[in-house]
Amino acid sequence: MDMRRKCVAILGIRGSGKSNTAKVITKELIQSGIPVTIIDPDGEYIKSFEEFGVMPVNSGTDPITQAVNDHRNGNSGIIDMSEWKEDNFEYLLSYISTLWEISRSLPSDRFIVVEEAHEFVPQNRRDPIGDVLTRIALRGRKRGLGMILVSQRSAKVNKDVLTQSEFYYLHKVVHPADLKVYKEILPIRQKEIERVIPSLQVGEAIYYSNGVMKYVKVPLFEESLSELNPMKEMAEI
Repeated sequence: MDMRRKCVAILGIRGSGKSNTAKVITKELIQSGIPVTIIDPDGEYIKSFEEFGVMPVNSGTDPITQAVNDHRNGNSGIIDMSEWKEDNFEYLLSYISTLWEISRSLPSDRFIVVEEAHEFVPQNRRDPIGDVLTRIALRGRKRGLGMILVSQRSAKVNKDVLTQSEFYYLHKVVHPADLKVYKEILPIRQKEIERVIPSLQVGEAIYYSNGVMKYVKVPLFEESLSELNPMKEMAEI
């Protein structure tokens, strides 16, 4: 499947396998030659992507210079937000704003991976970072920009962004508010969603795109490193 310049939503409770799914897809993008910028609030992507040469970029380099260099040269990088300091947020805003602006005159394929998306693109709060990420999600296609949103709090992610996603990987959720989000996305009976979704096991998800729905089983990221296309289809709904 061609995800270039698209918005992808990966949702599910903690421990459902959503971050693993995001890593597998991110790996596939990198291996296919599409650079990624990963917003990593917990520092969990750094070790996973060392062997791909994807390293933190916010380690003293000017964010504008770094973003221009990364965009022009097709470099991938991680913005390490694990310390949640004001400087990190200032860096993030400057970096992604620069990517957005330079892509206007120099479109080039790139994905922005946003872990804990409810923190950066929240439903009921506006801030400069959220505004830029929302513009990228909704209008980035013409500039070559796609986005992967990853969240354990489906109901708290900006609905304008979430409902405009073109690919969904919906892992297990149990809270009524999160199930309601799934009901707004999936074109099947609500009772069926209430039955199927809470019963999903770790690594299992409902894949949905353009009217097509499938059960998928996503392999562990570490086990998928040697595979060209590690997304494993379980069965079609």
